[in-house]
Amino acid sequence: MLTIETASREFEAAVHSLAAPSSGNGRGIVICGGGVKYFVCAWVCINRLRSLGCQLPIELWHLGPVEMDADMRALMEPLNVRCIDAFEIRRRHPARILNGWELKPFAIIHSAFHEALMLDADNVPVVEPSFLFETPEYLRHRAVFWPDYGRLGPERSIWQLTGVPYRDEPEFETGQILVDKRVCWQALRLTMWMNEHSDFWYQHIYGDKETFHMAWRKLELAYAMPSRGIESLADTMCQHDFNGRRIFQHRNCAKWSLDHGNQMIPGFVDEDLCLGHLADLRRLWARRPTRSFDYHVADEDERVIADNLCIGRWVMEESTNERYSIRFGLDGRIVQDASASDIRWNLERDGATVLLRFVEAEGATCKLVQLDDNHWKGRRQPGNCGQLLLSR
Repeated sequence: MLTIETASREFEAAVHSLAAPSSGNGRGIVICGGGVKYFVCAWVCINRLRSLGCQLPIELWHLGPVEMDADMRALMEPLNVRCIDAFEIRRRHPARILNGWELKPFAIIHSAFHEALMLDADNVPVVEPSFLFETPEYLRHRAVFWPDYGRLGPERSIWQLTGVPYRDEPEFETGQILVDKRVCWQALRLTMWMNEHSDFWYQHIYGDKETFHMAWRKLELAYAMPSRGIESLADTMCQHDFNGRRIFQHRNCAKWSLDHGNQMIPGFVDEDLCLGHLADLRRLWARRPTRSFDYHVADEDERVIADNLCIGRWVMEESTNERYSIRFGLDGRIVQDASASDIRWNLERDGATVLLRFVEAEGATCKLVQLDDNHWKGRRQPGNCGQLLLSR
């Protein structure tokens, strides 16, 4: 791991030892959207792109099979989306650290495209964005970034650590990036190097976004940035083209959900259409991991188990000595200690075994296996830790 004492030296060494440019061809869109939480967002983003008439090829990147199963891949096939496991690419192109934020530059670099528009999964396009590749600003600089709210102050350690002279300019908001890899490959590689050492750099900047900023400035590469700043909606950042027209709505703090309701945002364009895409996904993905129990799609054995669960009060005991009561509703809801909760329940099969799953908006909280009609045993997720006993 880098330290304050070694970071500047190692950064300078990285600048002078950047790997060769990556391959690619044509133009396309890159989205990082693995796992149920971000897959749902990516579904809305991609459906909006296609509904707006965008015909560019799309790559949907994820981290390993745990984030993208066969059902999720099949859902994307009719939308002409190629799902890519970054961990498989990592076998050929090692990366020291590869998590959510680090995946963004990795996916751009190793995408199949020479020219890429990277979109966060929770970004919603308002217009068909292919025109951005033909704007004079992009054709002149071959890179477009969009402004964030803040500016790095002159006292920030990142200037000294990178050796980049202080500039009074906007930070980058990397919910959208437009770049020509053939022209900008060195800056992309330096960005990736910083993200491979995110355990150090993220202590001095917030996530991936300023790694792009510092890399471009360190290598003295020009970039274009629309002059209009963010238009703020509730929990949403709206970005614009070079004429000041809204083109992206980044729901960074109001991510879409299939099972836990969605925040209605005044001024959000095409919100009804987005909700329609969610309704389609809810219907097509009835067996999704985070769904609530649905009596209508359950089989006969599951209905018998559900009927038993919904009789009377249960007590949950955790290995931490915590103990609380819950009641199950046939609508998939859970009442905990006589109060409504955000936790839902469902049944799923593992071969011949039926498992009881508790789910929150972002995924499972625990799985339990039935011991008898009055007892279930399991562990809290993820990490298979925290033993649980459910009894009546």
